[in-house]
This record gives sequence, structure tokens and C-alpha cells, in this order.
Amino acid sequence: MKAVFLLRKKKFEIREVPKPEPKEKEVLIRVKTVGICGSDVHYYTQGRIGSQQVISKPLIIGHELSGDVAALGKGVKGFRVGQRVVVEPAIPCGDCKVCREGRENICPDVRFLGTPPVDGAFCEYIVIPEENVFPLPDQLSYGEGVMMEPLAIGVYAVKLAHLIPGETVAILGSGPIGLVTLLAAKAAGAVLIFATDLVPERLNAAKKIGAHHTFNPEKEDIVKKIMEATKGRGVDVTFEAAGKEETVNQALKITALGGRVMIIGIPEVDAITYEPHQMRRKELLIQNVRRSLRNTETSIKLVQEGLINLKPLITHYYPLEKIGEAFELVSEYRNGVIKAIIQI
Repeated sequence: MKAVFLLRKKKFEIREVPKPEPKEKEVLIRVKTVGICGSDVHYYTQGRIGSQQVISKPLIIGHELSGDVAALGKGVKGFRVGQRVVVEPAIPCGDCKVCREGRENICPDVRFLGTPPVDGAFCEYIVIPEENVFPLPDQLSYGEGVMMEPLAIGVYAVKLAHLIPGETVAILGSGPIGLVTLLAAKAAGAVLIFATDLVPERLNAAKKIGAHHTFNPEKEDIVKKIMEATKGRGVDVTFEAAGKEETVNQALKITALGGRVMIIGIPEVDAITYEPHQMRRKELLIQNVRRSLRNTETSIKLVQEGLINLKPLITHYYPLEKIGEAFELVSEYRNGVIKAIIQI
């Protein structure tokens, strides 16, 4: 089968490798589509995420995927060959303390597709544990299936924030994760949503899917604008989805007294400086968001029932042979890209 290996920063190579075989309780999936995630771009441009997840040998990246069931391992129930499916890419150990407590998303021994040393989904076939595979409803496209993984992060972030219907929200960073978080917040009952970004096309998308006000921090003082729009109160919940020092500090300023700041973005740097006094005086709750904690099935239901529409976020499709071109597009924010998808 064909598989794309990231050899080093900004260098892909397509290779022929053996087709995997499913073992007991595993599903072999014929991969149809794989989304390009911001974390994939980190590996492509920097060769790492943070200080630990470093690419030291050729690796198949990619973890947002949909496809067809190609074969079933012994003991698999509930799936059939040819069935359309999506995948939850985090495979926790199931035995550690946090797994037993139901917090598998922070399992220290988790195997996550496309994260060193675990190969990912930019390939023709992949083997996945049965419990990580979910049916893709017939009315949804493979592209929408790819979007279930990022949507699950947004759904989890909103759940973790304990968002109450009628509350106000700001989304700082309107890339794919910020936008799916916006969709999840809207579905959860947020009544006033602000969104910010440097890319005009992303702000247009945010407006299209439900943001009431959008601001470009290069052109406007977004703290001033949001505080004016909320009559000096600020918002109940801010979702930081840009991974920048500036947006973290903006979040502290625009969040209301006793409010919540949810940190979703992954910084490119190893350390940032924050301004502590806004946080201290307001007694803000600062919460990091780590992946999605098995919200894939919930995300599928939200889209299937029409409560969330993912189609406006899918902007580009590329064949496997042009994966380098696709990554360059995404890494440089060109041509209005929001979500680029590789078809295999």
C-alpha cells in the first residue's frame, strides 16, 4: 500500500509498505480522506510539538480520518465490511490512574495516531481498535467524517467550560479548532459570540456559522471592542484557540469577573509570559483542554441531527500525491484555507 512519510521538516516521501492485518478486536480501514490538522503542521514546519514529541525517524502523520471497513479481526462485532466509518485517534492504555478515573485524554501512555512513535493515517490502510471506530451516517460525506475529530475537541472544550445556555463567549483564533468550538458553543446555547483572527476568510467563516461580532486584532483593539460591546463586563467564557502569548493575555482581559478561560491552542514556543493581575483580581478559572475525551460519537449525533453544519469549514481537497502542496497552503494560510483534506 501507499503511505506518506514525513522524513524531516518540510520533506514528505511516498513509499510502498506492507498492508496491515487486523488482529483480535481490530478493524482494518481503507482510508478515504484525511484532514490536515494544526498539530500536523507543527510536525511539518518544526519537526516537533513542544519538547517531547519530536520526530526522530520517518513517520506517517495524520489523525483526522474517515474511510471504509476493509476487514474485521476476530471478535469484532457491530461493523461490516464496506461500512463507512470515522476514527477516534487516541488509544489510551486503559489501566493507569487517569484512565480508571475516566480521563483517558491525559493518559501518559496514550497511543495517538501520527504522534511519535505511532504512525498515523496518511496511508491507504490502517488498523484501529474496535472501540475507536464509529459508523459514519449515510447522509454525511467522508469530508464531514474527517471533521468529527476536531469537532470533538470543540465539543469537549464547551463541556469542560460548563457552558450554560444564555452565556456569552469569545473565540480567540478562528482556525478550524476555533470554528468548531464556535459551532459547539452555539449548539450549547451561547447567545452572544465574538470571534477574532488575523485572516479575513476565517473571520468571514466565523460570521457565516454564527459569530455575532468578528474582529481582526491587526486592525482593531479587540479588548476595547469586546468590552464596549458587553458594557464593560466581558464574556462569561473565552476559548483561546490560537496558541499565542497575545491571545492568552487578551483572554484574561476580556473575560468577566469569575469567568472561565479555556486554553485550547498549542503554542509554537516552549514558554509564554502572561499578565497575572487580571487573572488574580477576577478570580478567573484557567483550564487547559487536552484533545477530546471520547466525544466523537456525540459530535456525529450533533451533525446528523442538523444542530451543527461542518460543510462551510471544508475549503480544499488534494490528492495524496500533492500532500506537500497542501501542507504549504495550510502552513502559510493561503487561498482562504480553513480545512484542507487529502483524498486517498
